Amino acid sequence: MSSAEEGEDLPSPFADIPALVHDHSYLPTRFDGLVDNALVYISGFVVRRTFNKLSCDVCRASLVTDAASASKDKSYHLLTLRNNGGLVILSEGTVSVVRAAEWVIRQASADSRRSQPIKLLEVLYIVRKRIGPEDVFLLGEHIVDTQYGIDSHHHTLLTLVVSLFFKLRLHHIAKTTTLSLQSGSMRQKLTKTVLFEGH
Repeated sequence: MSSAEEGEDLPSPFADIPALVHDHSYLPTRFDGLVDNALVYISGFVVRRTFNKLSCDVCRASLVTDAASASKDKSYHLLTLRNNGGLVILSEGTVSVVRAAEWVIRQASADSRRSQPIKLLEVLYIVRKRIGPEDVFLLGEHIVDTQYGIDSHHHTLLTLVVSLFFKLRLHHIAKTTTLSLQSGSMRQKLTKTVLFEGH
């Protein structure tokens, strides 16, 4: 009985959980399987939107792959489960570009020292820096054919994929932020009362 009373006097180590969580960034450098699968699944939408803006068939083909090569990677598990034949199977290069963009967005949103939200040009710069001179889309000779012209197709592909993904993520961030800000409002708590009784 006396040991139970002594235990009540000690402060709980879990009393200030928000302070413990916000003092350090716990974002992983690599994503877990759930985030990876969601990124691959959402990137299919990004690639479909990219197809509408591309006229080069070689560049279009570099964004996708066949289902056989995708079945070996665990990141494509959700995509293969949901695919009834109409979904786009992404190439590894497209997935690596989207992963790099997601990493940049998460690092920027976790940085408490930022006073401004991250901009598209920042994301593009950091993604290009992370990928480097690597031919992620496996364009091969097509890069050599277009690099001395007016536009580089490798640069155009990277810019299109990152900008469309960034726009999609901004919508998601805005929606979740709005929901978190409205969660405490009286109208949000009494939604059914407002709708049915007109308060």
